Amino acid sequence: MINEIEITKTEAFRPRFDDISKDGDRLMEHVVELIHAGRLEKKKGVSAFDQYIKATNRRLMEAYFERELYAEIERHYSYDFEVAFSWPHPEMLQDIDRLTIAGQGQRTVRIWRHYLALMKQHYWQLIDVRKRGFKKAPHLQESEASQRDEWEAWTGRVPQYKREILAMMDAAQECFDRSGATPSQFVRLSRERAEIESEERRRPEGKPDARKIDEDVFWEIIGLPGESGGLGDQIDALPDRLARFKATAIKSFDVLLHEMDARAYRSEIWALAYLLNDGCSDDEFAGFRSWLILQGREFFEETLADPDGFDVSLVPGGGGSALSIWNAPLLAHEMRQGKPMKRKTFRLPDLSEKDPQEADFEDVLPRVAAAMNRR
Repeated sequence: MINEIEITKTEAFRPRFDDISKDGDRLMEHVVELIHAGRLEKKKGVSAFDQYIKATNRRLMEAYFERELYAEIERHYSYDFEVAFSWPHPEMLQDIDRLTIAGQGQRTVRIWRHYLALMKQHYWQLIDVRKRGFKKAPHLQESEASQRDEWEAWTGRVPQYKREILAMMDAAQECFDRSGATPSQFVRLSRERAEIESEERRRPEGKPDARKIDEDVFWEIIGLPGESGGLGDQIDALPDRLARFKATAIKSFDVLLHEMDARAYRSEIWALAYLLNDGCSDDEFAGFRSWLILQGREFFEETLADPDGFDVSLVPGGGGSALSIWNAPLLAHEMRQGKPMKRKTFRLPDLSEKDPQEADFEDVLPRVAAAMNRR
């Protein structure tokens, strides 16, 4: 069994086999250290990635397959950040086929569903922006003409993006055929394809759910990532779940979403996001708070109650796609009412007086810091 990954005939890398992405980061750091130590020769005009890391990364994936670490491979390709709005790269498609051959068909179905969900989130945002029409943003310095040009360029991507998603859905269906997907998975893919083609999400059928959305119902709607196959599917399902409620209830969900976000807007949670991701900008912190909410009530409340007790094996990564949760109430209201929802203005708490410095984060959360330093 492979324990070391060959970089050159004389140098190797020993993975931890706990996470492909983290092992990839460790590999990069190892190669840079070897170059600085003079143990690897750096060719002029060739990046370290092209010279050493790219090929070694593939050997690293081979080692994960040899060890049958299929759950780690699935997690690696179930991105929790924004994809490049394009086809999966060739290595990903190759590894999806390998998973299918290895009898891991449902993993390949989940990977495709997750990827398509991220792509569709961007597509429906484009459709929503186009439906709303152009409106000059008074807080921006650009002229109205410049803003209009940008809006037209943005919404003008719909036809091309639509063609790409439909082609990806065809490729996904071929994979489903080989992977033994269930009848319901085929039906769902067919329904979603029809929605993409028509550029219109299905309006809710039947009478709306008469319940008011309180915290209990809020968390019921949020669900859990594992229920539908991953974070992408979870976010993709939110507008449909919400659209089953009345418009006033959808607005209540939006209010509660802002309230949960404000509860997580604390200096200790910022320190947690910083330590877990080796840095954390304002946008990244917003993504981390959204990711926390999407983990469900129990996880969210436990993390807020004891940030230093966070299990560092659950490091969420970028969290960019988690921000799509904020589009769910807008899309749901559009589906239910056929018109945009006017969102209230909310303000986050002021952390300026008690915001710890980055250098103090390890003191704020010593257990998390110690666990991350051991990784």
